[in-house]
Parts: sequence; structure tokens; C-alpha cells
Amino acid sequence: MKPTILVLEDDLGTRVEVCEALEEEGFTILSASTRAELLNLIKNHPVDLFLLDLMLPDGSGLTLAKEIRHQSNVGIIIVTGKADPTDRVVGLEIGADDYVIKPFNPRELVARIRSVLRRTQGHVYHYDAPDSKTNTCLQFHGWRIDLSAHGLLSPDGDPITLTSVEFALLRAFVESPNRVLSREQLLNHIHERSWYGDERAIDGLVSRLRKKIPASKDKPEFIRTVRGSGYLFTAKVAAI
Repeated sequence: MKPTILVLEDDLGTRVEVCEALEEEGFTILSASTRAELLNLIKNHPVDLFLLDLMLPDGSGLTLAKEIRHQSNVGIIIVTGKADPTDRVVGLEIGADDYVIKPFNPRELVARIRSVLRRTQGHVYHYDAPDSKTNTCLQFHGWRIDLSAHGLLSPDGDPITLTSVEFALLRAFVESPNRVLSREQLLNHIHERSWYGDERAIDGLVSRLRKKIPASKDKPEFIRTVRGSGYLFTAKVAAI
């Protein structure tokens, strides 16, 4: 079965050029010029990969990528007309698989798409109505994490802001407490697929997570470094 790619691009000329190039390569193509059109399309069409323009007339491609990633591990490639390193870092942090700058060679784009499809290993986006999801809440030492809503509350009830990747890392820990997880395992858990990134990037993410979930006198650091092996989440986790 041919992979379905949804192309979100507000510039008509670029959208037509990309869609034609991808159709020639045998992909099934859906196209939209706005966020609203995309949301309407995904209600009725499963998608294997999203090609998202960064600048939209009715929203941000980064925000849309984050929303899609919260619901699925489908492939996401962000396309933009500016080489802003900050946008690139943010895009990859929220879960995009690749980042392409205009103008680009159609053959290179196809190669990147095929590479992402191989890595995503058949993950497909299927639309779920918001009310269809079931809340799954866990707690550890007074902290509360909502796996469905991607929320974290401190023991005082204050919401803690986490990036998509930080939340995925915390989820990996709370779902495997008192078990040593290697950096490779944590990377693969974050993306739920084989990942070819730098394992040492996990160290930076762990450091950021420790700052947002700080240790105290009666509550020692929850994430312990196991030299030569990885990390261990030491807190007792319970469902609520």
C-alpha cells in the first residue's frame, strides 16, 4: 500500500510542485493550504507522514507539529523558508523527524521522506475525537503526571511546563521506575522508534528535567545516574 503524505503549504506554486514530485514517486498525496484544511482532512484520511510549512496564515507549523506528535508517532518533516537555528532546534525538540529549508531539491526531499518513513516503521496517524481519550494519571512523591493530557503538577498543585521531549523522557522514567535505562533505550522511548541521534543528548535532557523536578531535603533526586549504564528513576510510582 502506498504511503500517504499530507503536504501543508500555503504557497500555491510550491505546494503544486511538491505534490507533483511526490506523486511521480508513487506516494498518495493530500494537500492543504491552512491549518483548518489540514484538520478537516485528517478526520477522514490516515496519514503516514506530514510535510508541514512553518509559517501558516492561521497558525504555527511548530504548534501543529507538537499537537500531532502528542497524538501519534507518525513521521513529521518541517519545511521553512528561513534558516533560523532556533526554529530548527525547537522543531526537533518537539518531535519533528527532519527539517528542510526552501528552496530544496525535490530529489533530496524524496530521499528525506523515505528515510523518515523507514524510521517511523509504519506508524500512521489516525484521527481520534478529543473525548475518546482516557485519562491515565500517576503520582510520585506528591508530583502528578497526566499521561493523556501531557500535564505535570507539582506537590503544591502548580503546573510545570515541559517540552514534548522532556515529557516523553519523564514518561519513560515513570513507566519503568527502579529500572536502569540506558541512553539508547531512552532515546528510542522518546521517539518510539530506532533513533540515530547522539545518545549524549539525553544527558542534557535529564539535567533540564532535574531542574524542573528538583530534589529537596525529604525528597532526594528522583533521577540517579548509574555510571556506565544510564539512569535510574528512584521514586515510587502509583496510579491515581
